[in-house]
Amino acid sequence: MKKNRLEAFTDAIIPIIMTVLVLELGAPKSYSWQGLWRIREELMSYAISFFLLEIVWGNHHHMFLLVKTIDGFVIWSNTLLLFFLSFVPFATAIVDADHQNLFGSQLYTLLFIAINLSWNLLRVSLVRANRTVPVLVAALKRDPKSIYTLVAFVLVFLVSFYWHEFGMIGTFIVMLLWVMPYRKIERAAKRI
Repeated sequence: MKKNRLEAFTDAIIPIIMTVLVLELGAPKSYSWQGLWRIREELMSYAISFFLLEIVWGNHHHMFLLVKTIDGFVIWSNTLLLFFLSFVPFATAIVDADHQNLFGSQLYTLLFIAINLSWNLLRVSLVRANRTVPVLVAALKRDPKSIYTLVAFVLVFLVSFYWHEFGMIGTFIVMLLWVMPYRKIERAAKRI
């Protein structure tokens, strides 16, 4: 399989997830600035989830810049990533149902732990499938940022037991590490 088909599939699924996310957002009870203010928490959680999805999509695009080979392991790893990403609207709706609920906050963080683990599985599968592409192997084989992210998500989860509002906000703060995609890949892609 050519990598373009897998990228196109991912590029179709993530916007659909974003669309479902906005469809879950309820309209204000009164169409006024006060009505909008009353749903500020829902708007905030929508914005956080939307931008988290965009960060994953942008980094996915960068990770695939140097990919030459796709195999079954890569396809299933990517599918697992998309599976967990598809739960973002669900977890966001649970957070929105009760912003004071510990369960929603922790579910959201656990979901991003699963997304991080599936991301790492995809990264490892790409290295395995592209052993003959030294620049890709060098850029993706050891990725401390992914490990830091996982540790930070676990810390956010633990902190949420004491400060449950921190779950979603902490997850967003951790994902800010990924606003700047893989610089090693960008530098390598410019050299090619």
